[in-house]
Amino acid sequence: MKVYIDPRTEYRYTSFYRLGLYKLFGKDKIIYSVNPFEDLKITNASQYGCGMEVVFDNENGKITKVYFDIKDVAEIEKDKYDWCDIYSKVNIEFGDLEKYEKLFVPGPNFGIRNHSLVGLLSFGLLNYYRGKSSSFQSLRRYMHDYFYIYVRRRPIKYYEDFVEVKSNYVFHASTLWYNQFAKDCTNLYRGEFLKSCQRAGMEIEGGLYYLKDDPAVLSEMPDYPYYEEIYKNFLYEKRLSMDDYIRKTKESVVVFNTPSVCGCHGWKLGEYLCMGKAIISSPLLREMPGEGLIHGKNIHFVNSPEEIYDAVIKINTDEDYRKHLEEGARRYYEEWIAPEVVIKRLLEKVGEKV
Repeated sequence: MKVYIDPRTEYRYTSFYRLGLYKLFGKDKIIYSVNPFEDLKITNASQYGCGMEVVFDNENGKITKVYFDIKDVAEIEKDKYDWCDIYSKVNIEFGDLEKYEKLFVPGPNFGIRNHSLVGLLSFGLLNYYRGKSSSFQSLRRYMHDYFYIYVRRRPIKYYEDFVEVKSNYVFHASTLWYNQFAKDCTNLYRGEFLKSCQRAGMEIEGGLYYLKDDPAVLSEMPDYPYYEEIYKNFLYEKRLSMDDYIRKTKESVVVFNTPSVCGCHGWKLGEYLCMGKAIISSPLLREMPGEGLIHGKNIHFVNSPEEIYDAVIKINTDEDYRKHLEEGARRYYEEWIAPEVVIKRLLEKVGEKV
């Protein structure tokens, strides 16, 4: 099996699936070339950042075209859907699987580092020149994507390695977003989770990252500064290191998930499942693979902010229940979400065995 990847696609949001391809086929079988994708145009930032095109060419000459759509919004890219045999999409609206026969549900992913700094930058430069003749992207913007993944992400081993949970301790770090959905859902649930942990007498680290100096924030959500008052005990303005973020998240008794901007699966859900954490979550708004996440088995769902406090108390005081959720989350990840598992499931859809 040979695997071709379009080099003109954004790296950070597709690094998870690239790792799955490397694990299954080996890097020597992965070929970065524009040639199999010349009929697909990459002429603007939206097309560059929507996902990743991949072609599988097996020993019998059978060609399978796959598009990995990693966008937050739940819309289908028509040109990519017409081009591919399988349309793998992270954020699928409920009901869309019945409308689009090519759709495949990978579940949430997250950005990971797959190379050393020198390896990553040389890899990025090679891909830039491979796709330069048919790409709009400047070298500076293109390489920023590769440099980001080294600075802000870590190898998947960092997420998988075991760290002991600290008693009565919660770490949470997330951004206060600034559209209407975030105000009514994402920010509200995240803030209420921290308030519930405070009310429960837990030790709290981290908080909510506050973008108060970003002009885009005030233009899109003029009342954004009111967070300075209602969440004044939980705000921070300096980015945490990824090493601290991962270690402290693992040490936390419980973590909190809620749909992020556009109602999407955020990276945090994929990270929490990989780490095997006891997760409290508001209802998910996008499809999950298999039977999905099930309350009391691999996640603890709350249907309103008012239910969060009881969920925090339950998980913090019932060690058996916490460990049950942790084990269930990790099992679900291993069965459905892990990078190589997603690629295997995807190819099984077209009758390929890996």
